[in-house]
Amino acid sequence: MDFFVTFNQILILFIMLVVGFVVKKLNIVDASFSKNLSNLLFNIVLPAMIIRGMSYPFSPQVLMEGFWLIVISVGTIIFSFIVAIITVKLLKVDPLSRNIYQFGIMFSNFAFMGYPVVEALFGEQGILYASLFSIPIYFLFNSLGIMIIKRGKAKYINMDLKNIVNPPFMAVIIGFCIFIFSLKIPKPVAMSINMLASTTTPLSMILAGLILANAKFSELFNNYQVYVVTSIRLILLPVSLLFFLKAFDLNLMMTGIPVVITAMPIAANASILAEKYDGNSYLGAQCVFISTLLSVLTIPIIAYFL
Repeated sequence: MDFFVTFNQILILFIMLVVGFVVKKLNIVDASFSKNLSNLLFNIVLPAMIIRGMSYPFSPQVLMEGFWLIVISVGTIIFSFIVAIITVKLLKVDPLSRNIYQFGIMFSNFAFMGYPVVEALFGEQGILYASLFSIPIYFLFNSLGIMIIKRGKAKYINMDLKNIVNPPFMAVIIGFCIFIFSLKIPKPVAMSINMLASTTTPLSMILAGLILANAKFSELFNNYQVYVVTSIRLILLPVSLLFFLKAFDLNLMMTGIPVVITAMPIAANASILAEKYDGNSYLGAQCVFISTLLSVLTIPIIAYFL
């Protein structure tokens, strides 16, 4: 992919993020706005984008590629989990920091930032592939991911499967049924879904800016461990995956979608969940900010080598 084309796409998204950051710093919106916007995106807008992206004519080839995307996704998560465990042991961090770092290494901002980037680089068909690749991520993000943050200072993780079923995950299931059975959505409904889906990119990036604005800017750059974790998230994991997939001579979608999703910065939920479950929410915000800021450079570089 052309570096400057990709850079321009990422830069546009980053400008949207800056808009959210400035809006919050100027107190144009109050503290409850970001939470309400997050709920709107998570429950309505993002599912609409997923359904639109998966409303694609059935193809046995796409179905088979979707199966292999899920296999690649599971393998990527397992590798990330191992890397996360090794990293926190080497860094010798306290339990609450351990939770943030493990979560950050394992889970990228695959939904609020990943999908908009995929759509910008690969078009609407890319959302279909990204949605299939993300099925295992949704499953583990909403079970294992929450439990990692929720465990506090405990050594072990207690799984809670009730967190798995949520609107985006259900949208993947609905979209998959639409794809498999080539269902036709009534035109008024389809147009409404398209209109909602078209707001995903600007609203998602503005939300990211709102979240980042909660951190103290002067103190955001003083933790070397954050840079270690960020380097793993933005460089080590996607580059390792890129080299692995290149060995199989796959097409651009099969290589590009997993790598781009994996190359996303640390999930914004790192700070949101930490705040909810009495974790280290500041460290979460710090990780999200640094990784999002640096991803403006790393994502175009990685995309260039696809």
